[in-house]
Amino acid sequence: MKQETQLSKSAVEPTTEGKLNLGRWLGRHEALDMVARSCSAVDTACLKKIREDKLYLDIAPNWDQFCKTQLGGSRKRFDSLISRLDEFGPAYFDLSRLTRVTVEEYRQLAPAVSAEGVQVDGEVVAIAPENQEKLAAAVAEVRKKRGKVAAKKSFESVLEACEAAAALIEEPPCWPDETQKLDLAIALYRMRRAGEELGVVTVEVRV
Repeated sequence: MKQETQLSKSAVEPTTEGKLNLGRWLGRHEALDMVARSCSAVDTACLKKIREDKLYLDIAPNWDQFCKTQLGGSRKRFDSLISRLDEFGPAYFDLSRLTRVTVEEYRQLAPAVSAEGVQVDGEVVAIAPENQEKLAAAVAEVRKKRGKVAAKKSFESVLEACEAAAALIEEPPCWPDETQKLDLAIALYRMRRAGEELGVVTVEVRV
């Protein structure tokens, strides 16, 4: 990894004539679409230097064109990768290659990530191919927890809407006419049927 980092740095440094020397770096990616699909932390750091120092100007008029013509991807894609490097550091890229962790999932997992690895059930698991199964299990647990939170939050909004509707019916802004009473009866019937489909049994509750 150290040798790769040194190679990447030298590949984006200007030559003695002040010209851009991107050939060595671009040569590492003969299939340029691989950069967009599997960009390492080292590659992303290299891209960051190219963008911030405007080293792309020797072969492209702007950063947008450089991304399209030299990297085979959109500017938005590579700007996003650089942002992830700034926010998470190299560990995100290493873990995403092994587990396909998403950005939001990694944010949930980030407190358990250190330079040594990911803390899983009290054990620090190094981010390495031989630990892929354990790391995937840690990410799966994050997904499971996020799914439960999302489901709970979503149905709470349903309950809040029902409570608000009940409050309006109990103290309506005006008295309904016969047609509106019929419409209300239909709405209440639909709510009761929907509740029954969810396994809710309606009973008389004294409040």
